Amino acid sequence: MNQDKSGVTVTHKGRVLTRMYLNRSGMNAAVAISEAMAIKLPALGGSTSGLVSTGLLYRVLALSQLDFRNPTSYELASELVDEAISMQRGASTTSGV
Repeated sequence: MNQDKSGVTVTHKGRVLTRMYLNRSGMNAAVAISEAMAIKLPALGGSTSGLVSTGLLYRVLALSQLDFRNPTSYELASELVDEAISMQRGASTTSGV
């Protein structure tokens, strides 16, 4: 996960998987994703890394597509983050992100 002046990106082996732009919806998604991945949201110009399962990665990608202007997105994000945290406690197949 990297943060630059345009927003936050999730990458795998140098390739961008998803990007959250520097706006309210994008930053809400970035915070939810960092919680789901159990890593700190990087500071501007910084990056963090983690090892996550493919199922958790699926939830991360879903979180990045939510429109947080819609109040229902917060409920869905909460559910996805809870599932991701549960998955990490019983981790199995992993993929480096």
